Amino acid sequence: MRFLLAPDLSAPTGGNRYDRELLDRAALSHVVVGDLQTSLAGLPDGSTALLDGLTATEHPDVLAAHAGRLRLVLLVHLLCADDQPAGSLLAEEVRALRLVDAVVVTSRSSRARVLEVAGVDAVVAEPGTSPAPVSAALGAHRLLCVGTVGERKGQRVVAEAVAALGPPWSLRCAGTVAEGFSLPGTVLLGPLPGDTLQAEWDRTDLHVLLSSAEPYGMAVAEGLRRGVPSLVADAGELPGLVGDAGIVVPRRPAAVAETLQQWASDASLRYRLRSAARTRPLPTWDETARIVGGVL
Repeated sequence: MRFLLAPDLSAPTGGNRYDRELLDRAALSHVVVGDLQTSLAGLPDGSTALLDGLTATEHPDVLAAHAGRLRLVLLVHLLCADDQPAGSLLAEEVRALRLVDAVVVTSRSSRARVLEVAGVDAVVAEPGTSPAPVSAALGAHRLLCVGTVGERKGQRVVAEAVAALGPPWSLRCAGTVAEGFSLPGTVLLGPLPGDTLQAEWDRTDLHVLLSSAEPYGMAVAEGLRRGVPSLVADAGELPGLVGDAGIVVPRRPAAVAETLQQWASDASLRYRLRSAARTRPLPTWDETARIVGGVL
C-alpha cells in the first residue's frame, strides 16, 4: 500500500508529524508526489493508495482519471477551502471527496464538516501522543503557543491581551513564522527540536491556542500529556479536546485578558486544570495507525 505525500516532511507542522508517524507505524511505502498524475499513473491496477489531502483534494480531475482502477483513500486534516476562505477551492474538494473509495479525517469536527459539504462519511483517526514527562511549571504568568505563527492561530489576540496586562505576563511562540507576519513584544522562538521544545514546556504555566479554524490541536494534546492546560478558542475540535483540562474563551483580547486574570488569581482552578490535564485520556500513535490500517 502506498502513501502519496509531498517530497519534504521536515517542516514542523501537525500534518507532517501525523504523516511521519503513520509511515513509521503502518505498512505503507512513501511515494513522493511531484506531479499527482504521474505518481498515480505509476501505480499498478488494483493498488491501494492513501493520499494526503494537501496533495490531492485540489485535483479532482486527476483522481477521476484513476478512480476506476485504483483504490483511493483520502486523508483530510483540514479542507483547504476552510484554511483559505477567500479562494474558490470548495467545489473541487467536494468533487475529490466524492470520487475516492474512503475518507479518513483527523477529528470529529472534520468528519462533520466533510459530511456537511460533500455528504460523505469518514473514519476518524485522531492524532496520537507520545509519553512525555510532566512539566515542572507551577506558576501562572508564563504562556506558550506552539504552532505556525500567523493570523489563523490567534497569537496576535493573546499578545494584545498580554500587553494590556503588563508584567509579569509573558508570551513565547514556538513555530514557523508566516511570511510577512510580525508580533512586536513577543518572543518568537521559531521551530524547536524535541529537547528544546521540552524545555519550553517545562517553563510553561499555560498553553494558548486561539485558532479561528483548527481540525484538532496537536499542540494542545502534547501539552495535556505534560500536565499543561490550554486556553483555547471555541473553534473546531479545541473545546472537546481540552474538556475539563482547559479554558474556552472568545477570540477577543479583552476576554482573553479577563480570563487570564481569573486563572492567575485562583490557585484552586490552576490545580484542578493541571490535575485534569495529567489524566486526560488521549490516543497513542499506535492506535491512530491501527485505525488507518483498518480502513486500508
